[in-house]
Amino acid sequence: MSKRERTMSARTGRIFTVGIIGLCLLALLFIFQPLVPELFTAGCIMVVVGGLAFNMVPYANPQNTVRRMLKVGLIVIIILVVAVAIAIGFVEILL
Repeated sequence: MSKRERTMSARTGRIFTVGIIGLCLLALLFIFQPLVPELFTAGCIMVVVGGLAFNMVPYANPQNTVRRMLKVGLIVIIILVVAVAIAIGFVEILL
């Protein structure tokens, strides 16, 4: 008795896509604003997160489930954590 998972609606897929693109555009606005250095820092972080999250856009369609989107999101987060750990490790080795 396998329970078939429901696929996401076209509206849900559009929300995922628009949210990710919106994050990337907001990051660009933060980077190119000339007044607040903290926003530049936040923008740099958001560019990295948005770039990794952009890998989820092809899965944001009615053929996939929300559960699959969450799995892809988890993989993106794991990649980000591994990249940060490697970067910190290299800094520790060099110092």
